[in-house]
Amino acid sequence: MYCCKAKLRLPLKSILEDYKCGKARLLSMLEDSEDPVVKPVQPTIKTGRKWKVFEAVDEAKECFKIKEVIGLTQTERKGLGSSTAKWWSKAEGKEKRDMVINEMRLTEDSRRIQKAVQKSQQG
Repeated sequence: MYCCKAKLRLPLKSILEDYKCGKARLLSMLEDSEDPVVKPVQPTIKTGRKWKVFEAVDEAKECFKIKEVIGLTQTERKGLGSSTAKWWSKAEGKEKRDMVINEMRLTEDSRRIQKAVQKSQQG
């Protein structure tokens, strides 16, 4: 129902996905703050026991670093060189925050697709 890549998708958003992205946005804003009082303080963000915001944000950052090492690959029928990508090392501030949020949304979307495929009647 909440899939972003499916052909028949409903105009609904997952509350869990928005919650996770909000927590990740808050963590990124606190970590990248320009304020000298906020920057040295390590933020404690309560998320529960099943999902940790620090691990999710670190996973998204590592994914971007790996994508940068791999480089730009051709995935669709477009010609070579027609795709552009934002690189993690060249992004700053809000761009990095948006990149992390988008990566978390894609991760949640792929988890939902995996869960749907595992269901024998729906898959």
